[in-house]
Order: sequence, then C-alpha cells, then structure tokens
Amino acid sequence: MEASKVLVIGNENFLALLKNTANYQYVLSKTYNDAFSKLRNTQFDIVVILYSQTQSGLLNFAKSLNAQVLMVCKQEIYDQVLYQCKDSGIILLSYPIKKQVLYETFQMMKSLKSKILMYEKKINKLEQKYLELKMVDHCKLVLISNYHWSEEKAHHYIEQIAMEQQKTKFLVAKELLEEFSK
Repeated sequence: MEASKVLVIGNENFLALLKNTANYQYVLSKTYNDAFSKLRNTQFDIVVILYSQTQSGLLNFAKSLNAQVLMVCKQEIYDQVLYQCKDSGIILLSYPIKKQVLYETFQMMKSLKSKILMYEKKINKLEQKYLELKMVDHCKLVLISNYHWSEEKAHHYIEQIAMEQQKTKFLVAKELLEEFSK
C-alpha cells in the first residue's frame, strides 16, 4: 500500500518532528503560496500547518483547502485559533506536542477519511438509485397520460417488458421515454 502523502507548511524542525512520528511521504512548503502551487499539482491526504500569527491569510488558506487539515499552533493562542477554526473541519493541536498525540491524530484522520469515502460511495449509490426511480416514475406518468392507464397498470407494463427483455426497469423506462419523445 502506498504511503499517505502529507503536505507540511512550516519549517525543517517541524518536519523533523513529523518524520519521527509516523511513516508518511512528507513534502515541505515554507509558505502557503508555495503550498498552493504544490496542491494544484499533487493530491495530498493530509495538510499539516504550523500556524503562525505573523503569516496573514494562513487561516483563510487552511479553511479553503479541500483536504484534511491539521493545524498546530502555540499553546498561548490555542483558544483564539480554535474559535477562528470553528465549524471549518480543521483539527487543531497546540505545541509543545508529544509524538504519541501527533501519531494518534494522524491515525484518527486516516480512519475518518476512509469512513468519509465509504459514506460518499453510499451517497453516490443512493443518488443513482433515486435518479433511476425518478426515470421510472416519469415513464409511468407518460404512459398514464398517453394511454389513460392507472398507475398500477403502467407500473405492471414496465415490469412486464423488463422481465421479457431481461432488462432493468430503468433501461425499459429510458427506452420508452425515448420512443415517446420521437
């Protein structure tokens, strides 16, 4: 299995701490402008940011990312940064930080990502099913309006053709709608 890619926005000392914590593929960026260009060219699993109040726009940059973000800030400003990160999905830790906490956070983020992907697949599957049902219902409405059938008779007709032709009701509905649109 390929190692997770982690973009680190910070300095060499911070990168060294991360490298000693977990076995990932790390890429260092010293500025968020450099990080932005790297994000355009490479897909990263996690973005780790060493937060500094001196870099204006860093927090907005972190909020705009379409990736899992772990931000690490000084303990003195933790509450302030936490308030600014509210409802953004950014995970915030304060330093000094123990390697074990950092490792556990990475593992948690990895686990959450797999759960999110699983639910996205389920959502996509349900959306597809919804569209198929919508198509079948639309076909039934066309049959009802053109032939003055009941909903039950239109439904039975679509099912019957699907069984005879060994097709799904969706494909039958699609073909019938194409015929009616000619």
